[in-house]
Amino acid sequence: MSRGYKSFASRRRAELSSGGTLVTTRAGTVEYAELGPYSGLPVLFFPGGLAGHDQTRLLSPLAAAGCRVIGWSRPGYLRTPLTTGSSFAEQADAAAALLDELGVPAAVAYGISGGGPMAIEFARRHPAMTRGLVLESAVSRRYAPKISPLARALFLTPRGAWLTTRFARRRPRAYAAGFVRQESTLDRRRRRQVVEWILADSGRRTILQAVTDLITPYEDRAAGSENDLRRWAALDDSLTAGVRCPTLVLHGSHDGDVDPAHARHSAATIPDARLHIVEEGWHLLPLSMGGGSAYEATCAFLGIDSTGRTDR
Repeated sequence: MSRGYKSFASRRRAELSSGGTLVTTRAGTVEYAELGPYSGLPVLFFPGGLAGHDQTRLLSPLAAAGCRVIGWSRPGYLRTPLTTGSSFAEQADAAAALLDELGVPAAVAYGISGGGPMAIEFARRHPAMTRGLVLESAVSRRYAPKISPLARALFLTPRGAWLTTRFARRRPRAYAAGFVRQESTLDRRRRRQVVEWILADSGRRTILQAVTDLITPYEDRAAGSENDLRRWAALDDSLTAGVRCPTLVLHGSHDGDVDPAHARHSAATIPDARLHIVEEGWHLLPLSMGGGSAYEATCAFLGIDSTGRTDR
């Protein structure tokens, strides 16, 4: 590995470690991070694939609205070892152990993308600790994505992931176009409109770069990623059976990563679940035109407003 990469990885690792806290739980070591006020409605965040506690920033709007967002590095990601829990059930138990260590009796479980199965398992296995369940662009049944050799080289290798993040900074338009094409089923004209909309706003550009950075350093995420891929592929339609808590399901109509059929399955099999489809939304709802409706639906579901007042 080049000296340039080693220097980058060292800096990145230090940055990630400074943003996370290690705690010893009954399940093992867990790394976590928090956003928002300590007194706010607890939201336990289950990150998607390739991400650790650093993905917690995606819920910054909820933290700004007054929620206490608790995000963690799932086993195999960053500083949470895979020994803390390799199965999704074990990961749900590890999340419960984390809440116990933090003195949080119950929280809303929020699963995004590949973190959906663990959030669902948490709701099934720990109903007394689950105030509600939010599933955003979430896996809820068998998921076995086809990964091309090129995609594997760019996203699932240390050097490839590093070069991808550098390309995103140097060629933001080209990168955004490729990213939206990969993660959506929108037609070419609509994809161009989405790319222009993202690039027109510094906040949206920052989100895109932050999401890209979540894949580095890959060697600190490889164990979790490989474990996820195996276990997602082994899921069946029984995952949601037994969930009884209030549930909100959010999904884009043009998600090119996790098919909207996952959302329809969740809504159909979880009693009284609310389904909110973002029309022409893609896998990353915060960067979908019209994605703000998902945030509004979440605030209504949680009983919060922009000032952070809680109504439930």
